[in-house]
Amino acid sequence: MRNSLERTVPILRLLALVLATAGALAACGGGNSTSAASSSVTTTTASTSSVATSTPATTTSATAAEGFVSKLYHYSLKSPDWTGTSAQTAWGGKGSPGDGDPTVDSLVGPDSARAFVYAGPTKTTLKRFVAEARATNAKVRACPAKPEKTERTTIDGEPAILDELHCGVFALSADAIHAGWIYVFFTYDQPGNEAAMRDWFRSLLETVSFSA
Repeated sequence: MRNSLERTVPILRLLALVLATAGALAACGGGNSTSAASSSVTTTTASTSSVATSTPATTTSATAAEGFVSKLYHYSLKSPDWTGTSAQTAWGGKGSPGDGDPTVDSLVGPDSARAFVYAGPTKTTLKRFVAEARATNAKVRACPAKPEKTERTTIDGEPAILDELHCGVFALSADAIHAGWIYVFFTYDQPGNEAAMRDWFRSLLETVSFSA
């Protein structure tokens, strides 16, 4: 029957083709989607009281060259080897969040490596923040107030301070300030594998990209 229509009513065939093409284009256009997104020792104090009201939206998507993207803390990991779960609520700038706190991003990397991140606006200096964070951690977790080892490094070009200590577990943390936000990256594990932990934690820090 279609052959008969094509011979007798070529205009109808043309109209059908136009309508079909328009439908296909509309379907493709409707398939696009976007999402929102946006950030390390397990200790912290800060001079702000609200993060949620000042968190701008950024992307949560991932590409072949990009791994985890934080929904709340506007940073991403450039390595697709790292995935994770974003914090459920923004950190309020006080206290010493741990790995199970809802204000903490939970990251998973190669060989089941685990790391954690939280962030928030600050008006203090990096040196002062780290000093206060060490004191808070010592009070909350009965850990040494002075790290066994500390060093200066960078995270995405920003000055950072990397601490390590034993406190029942072996803990590593790195703090940096970017665009008025303090970022805290931390991890911990049972003692005995310190060298490997140092290596992969430093590798993780090298993948960080601040999007603010």
